[in-house]
Amino acid sequence: MKRCCACQRGATLVEFVVVVPTVLFLLMNLIQYGLLYHAKSQLNYATYEAARAGTVANANPAAIRTAFTRAMTGYYGGGTTTSQLATSYGKALADTTAANVRIEILSPSKESFDDYASPQLAAKLKTSSRVIPNSNLAFIQCPMDVPGCNNNPKTNKSGQTLADANLLKLRITYGIPERKQIPLAGKFMNWALGILNSGDPDAFRQGLVAAKRIPVVTHTVMRMQSPAYENANASSPGPGNDGKPEDPGPPPTGGELPKCPVTDPACTSEPRPVPGDLDPLCDPKIDPACANQSPPCQNLTPSP
Repeated sequence: MKRCCACQRGATLVEFVVVVPTVLFLLMNLIQYGLLYHAKSQLNYATYEAARAGTVANANPAAIRTAFTRAMTGYYGGGTTTSQLATSYGKALADTTAANVRIEILSPSKESFDDYASPQLAAKLKTSSRVIPNSNLAFIQCPMDVPGCNNNPKTNKSGQTLADANLLKLRITYGIPERKQIPLAGKFMNWALGILNSGDPDAFRQGLVAAKRIPVVTHTVMRMQSPAYENANASSPGPGNDGKPEDPGPPPTGGELPKCPVTDPACTSEPRPVPGDLDPLCDPKIDPACANQSPPCQNLTPSP
């Protein structure tokens, strides 16, 4: 009996050495995922603020980046006093450089300006950049001074309507710095990203991983509230320029949309006859031949 007890002596220590490090490692990774969620939430807010600033500042990249940095102040400490906020903003400004944060304007694209630029509006605003008009979008399909523009998304360069060209679309890629990662868990996550995404075609994301940062990407779309100025916008060709975009989701159902302008209060779909309906124009009082229809004429209007 004593020999059996001697064989089991130290078993608890072995179990502790095997189990506890594994549990601690899993716990640290759970905390790291929680910090990633917090960073993503802050980044979503900063991206929204950046887009909001861009919509009222003619899609100016400098205004967009300034608003993004300002909105990231809370992530770098925040504060309740002016001096604390100034310190946190300084940290955000030092870390959200072009090497660590990439802000892409996906729309309007270069092709958007090719299709819908207004020379008269650019002259009125006294700018040498191309400008996309932003007013009266419900009533116009082309700039007022370019009435013959190609506004068909299926054949023009951008694959957009004028209203689509007035959507500001941003994609922001941010790298979480190493000092905001859980020790060991952050390094493990960064190592796993380097292995799993070794074939990533995006050199910027690869650079973030190489710098021991964890890449996080956010998107947002917002309607322009001012005319968009062209400023080294990215090229994103549409169907008319060898692009092949596909509409997400199932195809539309319910028949074709009304052909009349959407600004017409009486704009409704034309009624469609149901199989078996009689000719709606057949009126026995006007055409005696209608009385000989079989079955006899009962209703004079088609079902909607």
